[in-house]
Amino acid sequence: MREVVYKNLTSARSGKKDVLLKEVFERDGVTAKTERRSFYFIKEVVHLNSDEELQAWVGSQNNRSEPVKRHFHIMKEHSDAMGMDKFVCKILGLFYAVIDRDIYTIAFLHSFKINFARGSLIK
Repeated sequence: MREVVYKNLTSARSGKKDVLLKEVFERDGVTAKTERRSFYFIKEVVHLNSDEELQAWVGSQNNRSEPVKRHFHIMKEHSDAMGMDKFVCKILGLFYAVIDRDIYTIAFLHSFKINFARGSLIK
């Protein structure tokens, strides 16, 4: 048996986008659940009046004392008693989009989760 859920939620007013794909399938007595999620939101919008301001902004980003880093997290868990394995991977960070003379600072979270379990969990 296979079950798939897809959600694409977008809010123009709050500047958020959430894309989710869940899949549950069972084979040979093992149930696997996967979840992929991409979440974005506009953190800041800077409007510039000239190309010189854009160049100054780019220069200020290059001269930051702390560069913008992505955070990467992996968790793996195994339980013989419950017959389960779990794996979670998350990436959190920022990127920039330039449209005309507007600079958008966009935060994102990408995650991938997978669970394997003995027996049927589909109801």
